[in-house]
Amino acid sequence: MVFKYLTKVVIIIFIFISLILLLSSTAYKLSNAPSQIEGLTTPDSPVIVNKSDAFCETHRGSSGALDESCGKLTNNNCNSTSCCVWTSDEKCHAGGARGPTFNTDSNGKTEVLDYYYFQNKCYGAGCSKVV
Repeated sequence: MVFKYLTKVVIIIFIFISLILLLSSTAYKLSNAPSQIEGLTTPDSPVIVNKSDAFCETHRGSSGALDESCGKLTNNNCNSTSCCVWTSDEKCHAGGARGPTFNTDSNGKTEVLDYYYFQNKCYGAGCSKVV
C-alpha cells in the first residue's frame, strides 16, 4: 500500500521537476532573444512632420474631398499647402502651380480667374493689379 502512494508521489515530483526545467529553459531563451523595436515608418512611408504636407497627404487620391477641405482653409493656411490655391474669387480650392484642379461652376462652365496664389506666389494676368 505504501508502494502505491510512493509511486504517485514520485510521478508528481517528476512532473513538477519537468515543468520547472521546461519553464526555466523557455524563460532563458526569451530573455536572451534580441529585442526588436518597432518603428513608426517603413522605407516606403516616411513620417510627415510638416502640417501642410500632412494635410495634402491625407487627401491623396481623393481630389473631391481635397477640394472640399481646401475650401475650409483661410488665405494664409491655403497658401502654406502644396495642394491648394487661393483664387481671385477669395476662395481656396484644390490645385497647384497650374491653377485650381476644379475650375468650373455648378453648371460645368469654366470660370475665368484673374489670378490665383500658389504658395504665396501670384499667377495669372491679374497679378499686376493685385497689391
